[in-house]
This record gives sequence, C-alpha cells and structure tokens, in this order.
Amino acid sequence: MPSRSTIAPTHGARIITVALSALALALSPATSVRAEEGKKADADAVFLTQVVPSIAASVKIIDYEVMNTSNEKVKEFAERVLKQHTESVKTAGAHAKRLNVAVDADGGKESKEMLDKLSKLKGSELDAAFLGWLSHIHHDTAVFDNEVKNGSDAELKTYAKNSITAGNEHLKEARELLAKLKK
Repeated sequence: MPSRSTIAPTHGARIITVALSALALALSPATSVRAEEGKKADADAVFLTQVVPSIAASVKIIDYEVMNTSNEKVKEFAERVLKQHTESVKTAGAHAKRLNVAVDADGGKESKEMLDKLSKLKGSELDAAFLGWLSHIHHDTAVFDNEVKNGSDAELKTYAKNSITAGNEHLKEARELLAKLKK
C-alpha cells in the first residue's frame, strides 16, 4: 500500500489549499497598494534629499552674483531670484522636517565648484557665466517632474509644481538677459 505522502490530497486538504490561494490573491492588491504608497513616500524623500542641498547651493551662488555684478539689470534679476530661492529652501526644509526626512540645508559642497569658477571672472564674463549656470539649472526639471508624478504628499507635489513654474520664469528671463549681454 502506498504511503500517505504519495496519495492524492484529501478533499479537506484541497479546500484548505483553495482557501489559502484565494486569501493570497485577495491580499495581494492590498500589499501592492502598500508597496506603491511606500514607493511614493520614498519618492518624496529622494526629492527632498536632492532638492534642498541644490537650492541651498544656488542661494550661495546667486548671493555671490548679487554682491559682485556690475550690471544693474542682472543685479535686480539676481536679487529677485535670490529671494525666491531663499524662500524655496526654507519651504522645502519645512517639508523635510514635517515628513521627517534628513536633508543637508547648507549646500556648501554643491556650490564650491561654481563659486570657484565665478570668483575668477569679472564684469560681463561673470554675468554671462552666472546667467548660463542659472539657465542650466532651471532647464532640467526632471527631479521636480518626478515628484509631481510619483510623490505621495500633496503639499510637496504642489511645491514641486510651483517650483517648475517659477523656474521656467527664471529660465526665460536669464536667457533674455544673457542674449542682451552677448550683443
């Protein structure tokens, strides 16, 4: 006689197997939703850890331009952008604190290379390098776009959307000023 382990499953065992399979299928969407929420929360954290140091660095670079430009129009523009970026880093930092995400709000490492480059320039060369840098940083909105698409925090997504709008305005004006400098 064959042993019990080689005999086909009993009717009760089949019912238990079917019930466990049904339970697993029923729970998988909930697990999938929780996993998706986790990814979105991770997107928020990644966004903040990338954006806060970058904006903090931009504040240092823009402040340098404000202090060293001799072009009144560039200075007025840089002062407006400095004010907006200073407020932006405060807002992003507050979101990081609210969401319990550790961020580097100094930006010293990220600004050093550009500040070294700018410190070697004077007059229109300084202004052109600054406006070119500012155009470059506002041209690439991928980090902000990713937060709008994949983030979970509604307030942070709104911040990202508003930052894209402000950045596009800065980009347009920086390009216009740069074109005037090159004439």
